Amino acid sequence: MLVVSQAATPAKAATHNGADFTTAASVTNGPDFKHADTVDVQYKLDFGSTPIHSGDTITLDFPDNLKGKNPGDTFDVTDETGQVIGTAVVSDKGVVITMNGALEGKTNAKLTLNMATKYRYDDSGEKDVVFPLENNGSSTSQINIVENDANMSKKGVLQDDGTIKWTILVDRREIEMKNLDIKDTIGDNQELIKGVTVSNAHWNSNTSYTREKPAMTEGTDYDVTYTDKGFDLKFNDTVNNLVTIDYYTKVTDPSLIHSGYKFRNNAVMSWGGGTSGGKNSEEANGKVSSSTGNSGSGGGDVNETDEEDPDEDTGTIDVDEGTETDEEEAAREEEEQEAEEKEEAAKEAAKAKKKAAKKAAAKKAAAKKAAAAKAKAAAAKPAVSKATATQTPGTTTTLHHTNANTKLPQTKDANGRVASILGATVFLATLGSAVIRRHF
Repeated sequence: MLVVSQAATPAKAATHNGADFTTAASVTNGPDFKHADTVDVQYKLDFGSTPIHSGDTITLDFPDNLKGKNPGDTFDVTDETGQVIGTAVVSDKGVVITMNGALEGKTNAKLTLNMATKYRYDDSGEKDVVFPLENNGSSTSQINIVENDANMSKKGVLQDDGTIKWTILVDRREIEMKNLDIKDTIGDNQELIKGVTVSNAHWNSNTSYTREKPAMTEGTDYDVTYTDKGFDLKFNDTVNNLVTIDYYTKVTDPSLIHSGYKFRNNAVMSWGGGTSGGKNSEEANGKVSSSTGNSGSGGGDVNETDEEDPDEDTGTIDVDEGTETDEEEAAREEEEQEAEEKEEAAKEAAKAKKKAAKKAAAKKAAAKKAAAAKAKAAAAKPAVSKATATQTPGTTTTLHHTNANTKLPQTKDANGRVASILGATVFLATLGSAVIRRHF
């Protein structure tokens, strides 16, 4: 016995350049953005005949003038059933996806990625966002970066302890504001944690700022009154520079934190009046959720088989459009079933009868032919001959193999045949045999 073996070698994890498989990419919101706004982008990847194995990584770079909104964010890439097929990590420059074995053995793997980014630079105006595509192609989206003319803005950040840190930027344009008053109202499913931190600040760029220390002093620089749903903060002196107001709320329903629910907050700023003229007012709304804006989905085709498609003409059709009672419908369906069975039985009987008639006619014709041949042979023999010759006719038996409703792929055995010809038996002598086995 000759044994041939081959050790199985696991597939080595590969690194795929996402641009080589990107069929489409674009900015999906806008076109006008302030420097701090989120620029949503979407990528569609198609791997065709390239297999995706467990441990493979897919690297996708952002366009040069965009950056990741939440560097360090990790999110799952799932298929249509919710099964995780990979894990993605966001950086300043792009995203890296590490695949698991969910797509092992599948073909035509596809991915759709939705990413949250920001404009990278401090300039403004219309900008081309260029995405590299497969086969050295490219796709271009145009965005318009505009200056932020708001005097106040607000944002929230979810904390690991189930609280939200809210920050109000006051006097963003650093104009003179007398009698400055901030009224803040928290949204649903939150509870205010009393205590605010108010700080002078200065801009480092169009999108970044630094708080100055020490912070302002309550009772000297400002006064604050707390309410059931927020607070009212009044500055005692004229403000003419950027100011930050930081405070916290507690989420009262923890189940909402990771549900994608948006926690909201509203602030209204007023200033002026008195001898300086009329009162001015400006409003800012903040919102925050557990969703970072990054998500991924995908899947692949199960390897094709030759299985037959199921019969589409199955099931019960309600022909009465709901006018029958359950008992009437059951009785009608039973009668229809009996009628179908009778009709089928009649068809089978007719087929059997026809087949039997054909068989009888063929047998009669064969007997008539044999009799005629016998008579002819007898007439041709010499009268003096008394010798008798006996011959055993050869018989052939055919074993028919029926393979009904076989699911493909399948192997059909060739029809077996056993033959004895003219009374002679043929023996096959096996002189030797060799078995070669190969292990994979």
